[in-house]
Amino acid sequence: MAEEFTNFTDPTFVPKQGGMVEYGNDKGMVCMFYNKPTHNPAKSTEAGRPQFEDVVYVRIHPPGERLNIVDRPAKGDDSRRFPAQWAQFMQNKQQVPEGTPIDILYPEYPSVAALLRANGVHTIEQCSDLSGNAIENIGMGAQRYVNDSKKFLEASNKGVKASQFRHEMESKDREIKALSHQVEVLKGQIEQLMSNSTASALGQVKDMIAGAMERPQHLQGRSYDPQMAMINANSPTAQARQPAKRQRARLAR
Repeated sequence: MAEEFTNFTDPTFVPKQGGMVEYGNDKGMVCMFYNKPTHNPAKSTEAGRPQFEDVVYVRIHPPGERLNIVDRPAKGDDSRRFPAQWAQFMQNKQQVPEGTPIDILYPEYPSVAALLRANGVHTIEQCSDLSGNAIENIGMGAQRYVNDSKKFLEASNKGVKASQFRHEMESKDREIKALSHQVEVLKGQIEQLMSNSTASALGQVKDMIAGAMERPQHLQGRSYDPQMAMINANSPTAQARQPAKRQRARLAR
């Protein structure tokens, strides 16, 4: 099965690095070590019942691809080919390749990073080198992610620090959040004004009707007793508060 990745895994001897062996573009590959319960026929025969044991397996595939996958028992040189993932496996940590985390590419859109990670793309370096099959598997927007990853790496190579790039992206993220907050606040104020305007308009209509019928007004929210209101309206105190009617002067004959 390993022959499927000859372009990625052909070993190269590097004398300048102390005789270390490199495996081409293995750094861009998705690799995961895991324990797989495996049936042991010999122990099963001896015990008279099925016996299983944990065997370390390794799954290797290009990022974003779902069919071109190698899944087999780990060999001795796998831990040297993928030292970071092997160390993470031994420490029970999530196994991710070395590189720039994919979250930095679109910090304001975490769903994009989640989508890419679900397809085995954990770094910007991996995203910049996706194959045609991987782009098709990821679906809409994948080509844009590849192009933006390449632009990010080109900017980094030209001397633009990743921190500066991330700062600019975070500034845009804060602006978007601030605008969204303002929109929500305005929506709440508009709804409150509409509610208050409706209540105020109803109160004004009631006051106009009460005035037109020369009946006493009562405050909204308080209990209203019609009999008591009529008594209060006809009381001497209430009549005294009413303005005196002007009499027309009589002309002398």
